[in-house]
Amino acid sequence: MSTRTNASNASTAQPTLYTHAKRRFADAWLTPGVRQATQLLLLLTLFAGSAMGQTDVGNIYCDTAVEDGVNVVFGALAGLGLPATMVFVGRSGLSYMRASGNPNQQNEARRDLILSLVGLGVVVLAIVAPELITKFGDNVGFGFSDCVTPF
Repeated sequence: MSTRTNASNASTAQPTLYTHAKRRFADAWLTPGVRQATQLLLLLTLFAGSAMGQTDVGNIYCDTAVEDGVNVVFGALAGLGLPATMVFVGRSGLSYMRASGNPNQQNEARRDLILSLVGLGVVVLAIVAPELITKFGDNVGFGFSDCVTPF
């Protein structure tokens, strides 16, 4: 009788281990970090394949609407973004100087000044970033097409 009990335990242990492993894998897959990392790797694999076949990344966009769109977006960013952020920096700086006696107004003006300077930094970085990326790409061994570089 004991041999029969051991045999029945051995036959039920395998499906239990299998179902346990299957459940643990499903639990791990349902965590947001694992799912997002897998999706990111799949997207990188999908888009890196077509980019690696080119010597100059962006050649396929020459003389298309994408080239015109990049030029328009970066032109608008430089044409409207820089003056607007300079106006906000000046306005918040003046309100900081005028709020000499009131700590609440000083704190609001300081916060506005910091946010204006962060906005100015973002605009300047957006203008400088394509050049930095191009220089980095040249050092690493790949280049971008001239028609995609906005400035």
